[in-house]
Amino acid sequence: MTRTALVQDHGQDDRETRRPPRRLRRAAAALAAGALVLTACGGEEASSDGPTIVTRGQDFSEARTIAQVYAQRLEALGYPVELLPAAGFRTEAIAALESGEVDLIVDYIGGSQAALAPDAAPTADADEIMATIRPAYAALGARALDYSPAIDGDALIVRGDSPAMTISDLAGLDVVFGASAQCFERPQCYLGLTDPDVYGLSFADTVTIEFGPLLGEALKAGEVDAVVWNDTAPQIGVEGFRVLEDDLGLFPAQNIAPIVSEALIEAYGQDLVDVLDALSAAIMTEDLIAWNVETDLEFREPADVAREWLEAEGLLG
Repeated sequence: MTRTALVQDHGQDDRETRRPPRRLRRAAAALAAGALVLTACGGEEASSDGPTIVTRGQDFSEARTIAQVYAQRLEALGYPVELLPAAGFRTEAIAALESGEVDLIVDYIGGSQAALAPDAAPTADADEIMATIRPAYAALGARALDYSPAIDGDALIVRGDSPAMTISDLAGLDVVFGASAQCFERPQCYLGLTDPDVYGLSFADTVTIEFGPLLGEALKAGEVDAVVWNDTAPQIGVEGFRVLEDDLGLFPAQNIAPIVSEALIEAYGQDLVDVLDALSAAIMTEDLIAWNVETDLEFREPADVAREWLEAEGLLG
């Protein structure tokens, strides 16, 4: 028996690989960004001479903040930008990019792979995923730029009193499972969790829940015992939830990465690519978590959260 509440989407994962200390990464990103300001905003290469960059975020809070961060940064450098209201999720974002409705999207790379190359094996190696999605996006007339250190991974999450530590530990437990509607259609989500060749789990019941804070509310209330959510959700720490170890590697790497139409790159050249790559390099997983605290727990507007972060990073001056 399957009960239905509300609906939605996402698509995320994994753990960050070892990187230099944050302060060194920040310093390098700031130097790169500063150099790019001189290029993008100075002299005869003024960005305002080119076409308007149309972008749009997916319809959940983290993606709305990410869209604001990229749009406001480009505007600060003099690029003409139109940020459309957030709408839909990955499928709609890729379709809008292919049709020319938008010129720039930001997606989670493992989700892009699942959408564009569904037969490709999931992997925690971000470079392997990029090798798959870059030609797939090229076939749509777009280019996947460098991925960010920031990762928002898919995770199977339980309450802190659960005896499970790994996803495999759920076998044999009387677990009610909750997730967004799209999860139930994905090999890297419910289908993989229940596939006998992967985890082969059987759940006592399933509940479809709108992606976002409602997943945490249902878990806290005991309406479900495990949910697929993003591991940057601030409620995990606040409520003492546990992220189960993905011991069989079902969930792929989910670094964020901007995807840009080749027509836009042709119009603006390498300067635009460099600006976007530098911004992506400055965003860390802890930034995503902090943004989600602001929007999901303190109910602040993504535009304000994005502006404050950019100001703090020296990327609006």
